Amino acid sequence: MRRALLLLPLALASPLLADWPQWRGPTRGGISSDTAPITDAIPDSGLTKLWESDAIPSDHYGGHGSPVVAGERVYLSIVWHERVASEQREIDTEVMQQLNHRGTKPDLAKKLEDARLALSPRLRGDKLDAFIEQWLQENMTEKERIALGSWAASRFKAGRTAFPLAELDKIAARQNKPFPTPDAFHQWMDEQQFSPELKDKLLTVVPNTIKVANDVIVCLDLASGKEIWRYKGEGLPVGRNASSTPAVIDDRVYAVASTHLYCVDAATGKEIWKTPLTRKGPAASPLVADGKVFISAGTAQAYDTATGKLIWEQKDAKGDTGSPQWWQPESGSPLLLHTASSALLGLDPATGKVLWTVEGGGQSTPVTSGDWLVFYSGADGVGLRAAQYQKDAPPKTAWSHFWVTRRYSGSPIIHEGHVYLTCGEKHQCVNLTTGEVRWQQTASSTITSPILADGKIIVLENNGSHVSLTRADPAAHTQLARVRIDAMGCTSPALANGRLIVRQKEKLACFDLRPAP
Repeated sequence: MRRALLLLPLALASPLLADWPQWRGPTRGGISSDTAPITDAIPDSGLTKLWESDAIPSDHYGGHGSPVVAGERVYLSIVWHERVASEQREIDTEVMQQLNHRGTKPDLAKKLEDARLALSPRLRGDKLDAFIEQWLQENMTEKERIALGSWAASRFKAGRTAFPLAELDKIAARQNKPFPTPDAFHQWMDEQQFSPELKDKLLTVVPNTIKVANDVIVCLDLASGKEIWRYKGEGLPVGRNASSTPAVIDDRVYAVASTHLYCVDAATGKEIWKTPLTRKGPAASPLVADGKVFISAGTAQAYDTATGKLIWEQKDAKGDTGSPQWWQPESGSPLLLHTASSALLGLDPATGKVLWTVEGGGQSTPVTSGDWLVFYSGADGVGLRAAQYQKDAPPKTAWSHFWVTRRYSGSPIIHEGHVYLTCGEKHQCVNLTTGEVRWQQTASSTITSPILADGKIIVLENNGSHVSLTRADPAAHTQLARVRIDAMGCTSPALANGRLIVRQKEKLACFDLRPAP
């Protein structure tokens, strides 16, 4: 098996230009080096599905990690959950989802409950809708309306039949703290003095099973989707948060899951080493460069690629969702970019020392081009931001475009002097140096990150149900096609030799994006 391409300092070079060996592709910037042409038109019948894999769990049972491709093989890392019969009773995120619980600020929760309980049962239909719209405008910020508006409306429409938020908060506080027996569960419900209706609901949604999990890496044949090997390690249930994407570098697969960072042989799946995480996962997608594996698993950490030994941990760089990125400025030394929940940090990759901190952070992965840094964040006033490298100082902000939206998760692309972003419910193209918006178009794009190949932007839309092809052209927004594909909207696709690999619910699928003969 030949080596995978990674265009980072001291990393690998290879003739396998079609590989997509890690999160966001060869350069971690969303740009494919695949030279295979991509179709300009898709027939009404849709894309040809070349294969689909055997069952692979997702969401609450397998997370949202994305596939990668190296050497005509597809790799995916999963925290593989299963349910087993048990005397224990456990409240988890799946239970809270069925109870329609959302965490809110105490003052907002009180306003919502007071208004809900004061509603007249005669207020229905259009009059109720008008009341709800007015209440949301008067009592919620724009961000709150986007994030919580539909949920608050559902509680108003349920009226007095909605379970009290105070009681749902009590239930949420018991998440992931199993009761040893059914009797202990019943006793706890009695102690909380829950209503009979809420008790009955809990007995319905809390199963007589518990989740167990293994850390799993699977390797599939790119041509057929058939499994070649499967590695299994001990794991712990972490639910849908397990969304790390592996990296295949120099014939090795590096994957981080619920309990360990793993290194296995890419050809055979044989374990080379594994290292316990400093805390229970999840973690962001690993970055391999300069003889190190960099991960964000609660804190920023670096491990030796040869042995798995921890080289450094930076406890001041917190976070586990935004994936680390490498930045090699034209006029300075390389930097490790770490995305925390509310800031973007520049670290010394050799020591982990924090060199600077700027506002930003979140889930999106930053991208770089020479001395330019572009990132996307929900922090007020940040949004899509470009900054320039400064020696011995934080990068200097060049421009920002901020708008209020529900998600700030998709990652941008820098291509031929322009920035393309397909998140925040719109697609847009912005001049890298001036910040001029060349075009923007409303679109149902939120979490997933795009691929640029053959001058086209490929991105999932409508929570993954469709894939869109758009020209990467600053002159105008030109959508070439949009067809149903039934992928998972929280994942991002991989591309190899004109074949698009997507994660669907309970499996992987491969579609042909090459032009018809």
